[in-house]
Amino acid sequence: MTTGHAFSELNLWQRIFADHWEQFVSRFRETNNCDVPEYWSENVRRMLGCGDIREGYYEYLCGDCGTMTKVGFTCKSRLCLRCCKVAVDNWLKTAKKVLFEGVVHRQVVLTIPVCIRALVLADEKFMKVFVDAGAKAVKELIEQWRPRKKIKVGIMAVLQLSGRAGNPNPHIHLVVSEGGVDKDNQWRNASYFDTKKLRKKWQYHVITDLKKAVKGTKHEAEWHDRLGSMFKRYPTGFDCNAMPEKGPVDRLVVYLCKYVSSPPISIRRIENYDGENITYRYEDHRRGLVRETVSAIEFIGRMIRHLPPKGFRMVRYYGIYARPIRGKMHDLVAAALRHLCKVAERVSAYFAGKKGFTPRQYKKRIEEQFGDHRIRCPNCGSTKMQLIRIWSKAAGLVYDAVRDDPGVPLDTFPAPVEPPATQKHGPVQLEFVF
Repeated sequence: MTTGHAFSELNLWQRIFADHWEQFVSRFRETNNCDVPEYWSENVRRMLGCGDIREGYYEYLCGDCGTMTKVGFTCKSRLCLRCCKVAVDNWLKTAKKVLFEGVVHRQVVLTIPVCIRALVLADEKFMKVFVDAGAKAVKELIEQWRPRKKIKVGIMAVLQLSGRAGNPNPHIHLVVSEGGVDKDNQWRNASYFDTKKLRKKWQYHVITDLKKAVKGTKHEAEWHDRLGSMFKRYPTGFDCNAMPEKGPVDRLVVYLCKYVSSPPISIRRIENYDGENITYRYEDHRRGLVRETVSAIEFIGRMIRHLPPKGFRMVRYYGIYARPIRGKMHDLVAAALRHLCKVAERVSAYFAGKKGFTPRQYKKRIEEQFGDHRIRCPNCGSTKMQLIRIWSKAAGLVYDAVRDDPGVPLDTFPAPVEPPATQKHGPVQLEFVF
């Protein structure tokens, strides 16, 4: 794919896509008799232009030495390994507003056989049915445990479309509160998870709901009877796993939202790229550490399959965490928790204690490893950087300190200069995470 960046400016992840995207598109067209989805192409274009100041930039002035520097706009693409840290932080902030602090949560993972994964991935309608069925199975399991109490738990569901190797593997991670509100609006502990029953309930709901969803569609003839045969082929139900969360729920949310906001691989796991083939590693649940070498075209196919259709919500909330209910329940649950349990430790203090550091020492170590993401002066290293200008290719000069802030001397900063279209500019390289 054509990109405005000089080849030397691209990181390894971008270089793979820049080298082989057009070949991938041609191969996809030959194999599937259709073009790649437009949202795939859009994400690739945005990712390749991430940090390019010709698309727009923030300009900063160092308060110590007077050096000025430009930082290109980020692309905010789900395919970008640069932007994922900010995206994960945003997801974490949202999740922490929803999940009740102090409540123990359990991670429930629901999977389906290989033979029906293609149907779930065929349409966003089926993806939503897939996630809804998982939440329905867990809610029913809890409600039937104490039927007279009618306990409603909180569920955060995260859909993942690929496995650790990048292979097509739709599965659901459910963050389930080990407690809920009963019919009398009293908080009740609910730590009961019978996985044998859950396997059957999960199988029943996902198969039944998918059969309803395919009815009247082009998929009905192929899948209606095949779905019905799943009960006979899998008499014990579909696989599930329910694991109590030992630490603060923040850790689990970060782990899950990382896969929602970024590709299913980090740049550190790519061990070699020779221009044609890529060697990367991943941790397999059964085989342990695995190293695999594939062609660049196959690699792109594996990495881009995780992208959901534009606007599709990969994170959904159910039960007392559902949007219409959680506001009403928050004060009630907060009052109950003051008597039932201690507030969970902050996630930084939890991990610091496990590693033998104080919270301050742990924060410093994290900043040394990943960077603290503050703008630093390229000349003296100072963090006293003042925003003086914002320029956008689409809107022109959006903000100028001289123009928009009264009292700033007119000769303080030089006039803005639009980046020439033919000039190569090196984007500011953001820190990689995960």
